[in-house]
Amino acid sequence: MSIVMDSGLEAKLDRVKTREWWPVASLAEILDKPKMYIYRKIESGKFHVLKDGGFIKITSDSVIRYFYEEN
Repeated sequence: MSIVMDSGLEAKLDRVKTREWWPVASLAEILDKPKMYIYRKIESGKFHVLKDGGFIKITSDSVIRYFYEEN
């Protein structure tokens, strides 16, 4: 059984691929999800984080991997 990804989500992930990392607020805006959704994925280990002082950066690879492999 194959799963077909929504074209809207695929377009959002194509935009995520354009950068190496994203701040939480920007990623939430692109994915059209609340910031708490992003923080929950970080806490559960689904999204990989790069910490730069107090600034949280989510790697694009981890986001892409989550949506293509986990869902």
